Amino acid sequence: MPKLQCIIFDVDGTLLDNTNSIISLFQDIVIKYLGSEKSMTKKEVLSLWGPPGDEIFRRIFPPDIVDKAWNEFLVKYRESHVKDGFFSREDLNDFRKYIQYLAIFTGKSRYTNTISLEELGITDCFDLIYTGSDVENSKPYPDALFHILEDLGLKPDEVIFIGDSHLDVIAGKAAGVPTAGAKWGTVELDKLLQSKPDYVFKTPYEFIEFIKGRS
Repeated sequence: MPKLQCIIFDVDGTLLDNTNSIISLFQDIVIKYLGSEKSMTKKEVLSLWGPPGDEIFRRIFPPDIVDKAWNEFLVKYRESHVKDGFFSREDLNDFRKYIQYLAIFTGKSRYTNTISLEELGITDCFDLIYTGSDVENSKPYPDALFHILEDLGLKPDEVIFIGDSHLDVIAGKAAGVPTAGAKWGTVELDKLLQSKPDYVFKTPYEFIEFIKGRS
């Protein structure tokens, strides 16, 4: 078994517990700008997941109000953002004892991802960051994973991609990368398990211990 050289993290539901708050905020913005008759269920919002947030907004909101709605979303997203993640800054730095590289592949927009990492104080913990804004095709497409492998000069079996969504697992499998399901943050557990990740972890602690064992 090759030595594990890189952990690739998803963000929402993996590094921090904010999926439900994003859904709720999105629902509020939809009602404010489109009216209650356009309100969306949690399941309907989740069905939009994959592209970055600004692209989702362009699909949902008319051109004359999309920028205003998106900007209000960003302001409220930062105002309501959690300050603590599933992994502390110390946890992430401790991975360096066992792993050479830490990377991010998130479907989030570059804007919301920047806010999240700044609010958690972990921006500089990662060697590479790919958001949905940085690739032509975001999750479930594997484009960003191929970029990470190429940028770091690694083979697929030298990395592991951990995320809370079936979209993460689908992308990982398409890139030939070992995948791990983060049960601790998922809001669609059935879909995550049905996608058959190579590993499943109940808690961040379990994942940390797994990484230690692979060193």
